[in-house]
Formats: sequence, C-alpha cells, structure tokens
Amino acid sequence: MAPSPFREANVEIDGSRVRYMEAGQGTPLVHLHGAGGLHLTRAHDLLARHFRVLAFELPEGPSPAPALARAIASLDLDTFNLMGTSVAGAAALGLALQEPGSVRALVLEAPTAIRADKRDADLERRLSDLATPTLVLFGTGDDVVAPAMGRVYKASMSNCHLVFVYAAGHAISADRPEAFTEVVVDFLERHEAFVISRAETVIHP
Repeated sequence: MAPSPFREANVEIDGSRVRYMEAGQGTPLVHLHGAGGLHLTRAHDLLARHFRVLAFELPEGPSPAPALARAIASLDLDTFNLMGTSVAGAAALGLALQEPGSVRALVLEAPTAIRADKRDADLERRLSDLATPTLVLFGTGDDVVAPAMGRVYKASMSNCHLVFVYAAGHAISADRPEAFTEVVVDFLERHEAFVISRAETVIHP
C-alpha cells in the first residue's frame, strides 16, 4: 500500500493547539472526525485526489464550532466544503449554521446529531433555515443510528439529499471507501446536479 500523502500540522487558537492533517490541492474540504479521534482512512486518500483535504481534530468542549471556525479562518479558507462523521455531525451542522456564507456544501456521514431516542426540536427547527446544499449518508447496516433517521434530516433541511449505502455499517467511509468517495466527490463538484436524485437512493456494489 502506498504511503498516505497527508502531513500533520497545528494552529494555535486561544492558547490551545488544534491539530489537523492535510493533503491534496484544489477546493478545500474540511473533515471533522467521529468517535475515537482523528485517524485517516483510504477514503481520505481518495478524496485528496480531488480536493485539498484538511482533517481537523475536534477541539475540546461541548460547542467546538466557534473554535473550529477560528482555526479554519486562520488558514485563510474563505469558503470550503465541510464533512462531519458520526458524532461530529453536530459540530459540522453548528459550523454550517454559524458560517453559512463560508460553507459551500455539507456532507454528513452517519450523523448522530438527531436520534430516535433523543430528538432535538430546537436543532430540527434551526435546520429549516439552513439552505446549504447537504448530502446525508447512512449505511444500510448501521447499528449505531437507525438509517431511517436520515429521513428526518431530509425533512428538516430545504436542500438535503439522502443516500443509503448498501453493505456499509456506521463507518461508511471505512467499510466502502470507493463508493463513499464516488458519491461525495460527485456531490461536492455538482451540488444539486449530482448523479443521485433527490429521491431516496441506495448505492449497491
């Protein structure tokens, strides 16, 4: 296996160091990791062939969006695509709501911000004001969050596309990196015109 092209770097925010990994060129794609901390998968390497990928380590605290916004601004990223995985879906949504003019498009991979056993009425209401083109992906075998929750995001957001990925669990980008990358790249490059229609869709092998 070829070595990963990613390099490690840091930015200083409010006296704290925020670590990130970077590779690629072109339109910036900021990725916020899921549970378990910042680690790279094959999907990161594939995405770095199309974008300047910056995978950030989430700052500590219950509301990381403000610190992330300052970290991103310190790198002179005026506009960028944003992707949040699992528990970082909430931070990604918070950042998109805070910086609607900066986030070109949003990708949520198996987000846990809305759960059947813990609905957040205030968040769902705020999402109705988010016009950012958004792609929500769930694996058909997700055993952490019911894939059907994807329909809540789609119903709550005015410009949301929902895709179910066959033979993938909660970690879609690790289980099926090529399929994940293909649909994400197409969406980020073409937004509403991407190959998946607004109807619910399942990606098969």
